[in-house]
Amino acid sequence: MSPLADVVTEGRRLVESVGDFRMRLLGGVGVALHDHRPVPPALERGYGDLDVVVPPKSAKQTSALMVAAGYEPNDRFNALHGAQRMLFYDLDNKRQVDVFVGVFSMCHRLDLSSRLDLHPYALEAADLLLTKLQIHEINRKDLVDAVRLVLTHENADIAGGGGGRTSSMSLDRLRSVTSTDWGWYTTVTDNLALVRTAAGELLEPVDAGIVEGRVDEIVGALQASPKSMRWKARSVVGRKTPWYELPEEVGGA
Repeated sequence: MSPLADVVTEGRRLVESVGDFRMRLLGGVGVALHDHRPVPPALERGYGDLDVVVPPKSAKQTSALMVAAGYEPNDRFNALHGAQRMLFYDLDNKRQVDVFVGVFSMCHRLDLSSRLDLHPYALEAADLLLTKLQIHEINRKDLVDAVRLVLTHENADIAGGGGGRTSSMSLDRLRSVTSTDWGWYTTVTDNLALVRTAAGELLEPVDAGIVEGRVDEIVGALQASPKSMRWKARSVVGRKTPWYELPEEVGGA
């Protein structure tokens, strides 16, 4: 079957097409598939490409499954970078699929290898939120997605989104990533302040209040979490040196 024109529907189809192979969506389509409650119009947006995560050491199997699902591989890019990242194309709909192999690495590195079975289609909410908040210079669409995630997920002190609680935001996961890495902590807390502001601009007062309260709860949990020695050592240097990477854009057939 060829890829479908509607990108959200195609995201579902793609994950279903690979059967028991653990492929999960991230990016805007991943956020859209966390449809736990009605979403205000201000948080609806169009989506272009697809982004997925697959298990580590699965480049060969991923390539075969993507081709079977109707996608064209970027053979040169995949040969060079396939251990970490791969590119495929839906030529009919002019879309790119960015495949992250085990790890999502942009401004910060997020190991997802053990977190691909917490939601049937997408990453679980805390991991999706981290992929949005890891961006040093966060843009408007990522802020919109982050506001949407916070609005549609209650905070819960659970490990992962497990126990069938896909509508919960795991404070445990957010703490575990940020309490050992000062850079992660700094970028996330900087961006949570922007999420809080954006909620007031995008939403009606009742929904804005929900987001603001949940953001405050997340920030409080991150601040109170015990920090590692590595975190404390890096905090001494502070913002004098960069604490993030600036990733290069990739794309093109």
